[in-house]
Amino acid sequence: MATAGLALVFAISLISLAACAHGGRGDDEAEREEAAREEAREEARAEEAAAAEEPAPREIDRDRSLAVDAGAGTPQRRASQRVVEEGKGYLIARQADAAAQRFGRATQIDSTNGFAYYWLGRARIAQGDARGAVGVLEKAESLLGPYPEWRAQAAQLLASLGAR
Repeated sequence: MATAGLALVFAISLISLAACAHGGRGDDEAEREEAAREEAREEARAEEAAAAEEPAPREIDRDRSLAVDAGAGTPQRRASQRVVEEGKGYLIARQADAAAQRFGRATQIDSTNGFAYYWLGRARIAQGDARGAVGVLEKAESLLGPYPEWRAQAAQLLASLGAR
C-alpha cells in the first residue's frame, strides 16, 4: 500500500514537472500558441512577397482629387523644392533644357511633389514638347489637390494644350 501511495506521489510529481516545463500550460495550449506564431510569421512573409511583386507606380495618376500632400514637410520635399527653385531660374533665363533637367531631378527626389511636375510641364512646353508636357501636367494636377490655385493652373495649361 505504501508503494502504491509512493507511485501515485511520483506520478503527480512527474505531471507537475511536465506542466512546469510548458510554463504551467497544457500541451494543447502551447501547441496552439506556437501554431499562431507560425501563422503570423507566414502572413508576414506573404505580405513582404506581395509588396515586392507590386508594379511600379504609373507616372500619370488619373485621380485628380487628392486632398492630402503626403510629402509636405519631409526632407525629400525640401530637397526637391530647392531643385525646383534652381530649375525656375533656368526657365526664367530661357534655358528650357537645363530647367527641364532640374525639374526632372526634383521629381526623382520626391515623386509626390506636384510643383515639380507642374514646372516640368512648363519647361517641356518651353522646349516645344507639348505632347510630353501633357502627361506631367496631368500628374501635377493629380498631386496638387491640396493646392486649388496650383491645380487650376495645371488644368488651364492642359486646356491650352488641347488636352481637355
